[in-house]
Amino acid sequence: MNAENVVLEEVLRRAMDDALDLARKRTRSAREEGELYAYFSMLDYAKQQADLLGVRFADQELQAFDPYRLLDRQTERHAA
Repeated sequence: MNAENVVLEEVLRRAMDDALDLARKRTRSAREEGELYAYFSMLDYAKQQADLLGVRFADQELQAFDPYRLLDRQTERHAA
């Protein structure tokens, strides 16, 4: 794996971790809701492009991650 791929994967992993932290919060401000959606949008686009190009991430959790889980968590939180 070249340096560019390592950096990209690390950035995506950081985004995924931060997004999951936000999604797990019991309450979020309007700013945090927007931030969570921005993470979702970026991660969804990156995963789509990786799938189209046949890119496989070394980080198996990132490889298996479905960005739509972020929206599911948001829905579950509002339903409670």
